[in-house]
Amino acid sequence: MSVSGGAKPLVLPLVLTVDAGSGSCRALVFDAAGALLGLAQEEWTYRPVTDAPGGFDFDTEDGWRRVQACVRGAVAAAGIDPVEIAAVAASSMREGFVLYDEADAVIWACPNIDARAGREAEEMIGEGLAETQYRRGGDWTSITAPARLRWIWRHRPEVWSRARRLTMLGDWVVARLSGVFCTDPSLGSSSNLFDLAARGWSAETVAELELPDILPPIVEPGTVVGGVTPAAAAATGLRVGTPVVAGGADTQLALLAAGLTAGPGFAVVGGTFWQSAAVTATPVIDPEIRLRTLCHVVPGAWMIEGVGFLHGMSARWVRDGLLRAANPAIPRERGYDELEKLAAAVPAGAAGLRYLCSSVMDDKRWRHGPPSLVGIDVLEPERTGLGAIYRAVQEEAAYVARGHFEILAAVCGQAPETICFVGGPSRSSLWPQILADVLEVEVEVPPILEATALGAALCALVGAGVYADLPTAAAEIAGPPRRFAPDPANRAAYDEAYARWRELSGHLLDAAEKGMAPFLWRGAGA
Repeated sequence: MSVSGGAKPLVLPLVLTVDAGSGSCRALVFDAAGALLGLAQEEWTYRPVTDAPGGFDFDTEDGWRRVQACVRGAVAAAGIDPVEIAAVAASSMREGFVLYDEADAVIWACPNIDARAGREAEEMIGEGLAETQYRRGGDWTSITAPARLRWIWRHRPEVWSRARRLTMLGDWVVARLSGVFCTDPSLGSSSNLFDLAARGWSAETVAELELPDILPPIVEPGTVVGGVTPAAAAATGLRVGTPVVAGGADTQLALLAAGLTAGPGFAVVGGTFWQSAAVTATPVIDPEIRLRTLCHVVPGAWMIEGVGFLHGMSARWVRDGLLRAANPAIPRERGYDELEKLAAAVPAGAAGLRYLCSSVMDDKRWRHGPPSLVGIDVLEPERTGLGAIYRAVQEEAAYVARGHFEILAAVCGQAPETICFVGGPSRSSLWPQILADVLEVEVEVPPILEATALGAALCALVGAGVYADLPTAAAEIAGPPRRFAPDPANRAAYDEAYARWRELSGHLLDAAEKGMAPFLWRGAGA
């Protein structure tokens, strides 16, 4: 477990958030001004399902042990007494969900990347249900609940017959802390069981899937749903009765922390996955079924996004698999700084080197080809060394974002003039500049750490009565951003590099389709 702490708070009260992320669990303590006081993190992995290719199970018992450790670690790192915590809220990855029996015991759980339901997704596509539910609920059937639930009905009848409740993964954290089962519109809509316009469960989708009565009540983020139970208090060290507040989905909470509470607004949320998003005043659905639309955490707002795959993991591969493998004396925490120094010396276009890992999102056929480096110069190896490799990884993330913003501009009828960039990669000086150069728009980086967790903290602060509502909370903690203007000198190089990257990406997908190389990932039914 990694633990870090900050200074004692200046602004009371304090709140704690728990984030069930794609690669780890984290707990964080914030004060009422949004200052991060303490953090603890535990990485987790998923079990492959042996009888279902592409399937992954989420181990909730192991996950709960990690949640407990993180909560205790964050409180210790902040140097506070748990009685000082005024409220707790949770955030999580989208799409993953949990089933419970009549005793509220977990009987099945999966993470967001679970793609076991290929046959079921293909059936729903053939039946026309996939498109009908996309138009209504905003997402395709590849990694959402409809096909997975049909898979459970077919392959795990003993689970299906016992299922009495369904929640999303962030809601599972809330249930473990408070004993209350509910969801919010941002997480609930990622199930694809929603009517987006109504911000609630779709009676039509429920009827089409012949679902039993297992869907939880819906509450808005910032609502107090219960208190920490004696059992949860004993496990985590929190005070019995500490208010537990509805949080939400990771990307939407990051948008909240960045101040994007109403449309129109555009952002990139960087991390393991990169979301290129537009906040809108109505639910905008892509007529060509490429992007996904979900409810925002703020009532009266929605979000349409394209998702870049494993950009954060690609950067970590360069740091740990190349830089630190050859230079083990370099500490992990200094690895990215060292790589940025090398990458900054490489010209735009990474000396002709192309990194390919993520394709531009195509929700109805979501596939990613084999990760590849193309253009290594073996005759002049210093041209495409470690700096060029890392810059190529950074540029690929920006190329994927450009592809998504081209679609967003067409679908939303408006191109961004400014894009907000939050998440771990936004802390660097080079990556935001590359993003501005490739997108050809100004990029703003607000002065916030841990955007998703901060968004959840704002929900907790609203629940604690510190702020009246989420937009007010976001405005109160806002500070002046760093700004990165596009460099006209790099425009021609990036226009050409982006076009070549798109062409290469298509060829790699074709090679994977022909069985010449394995897909990195392929959604169910794709």
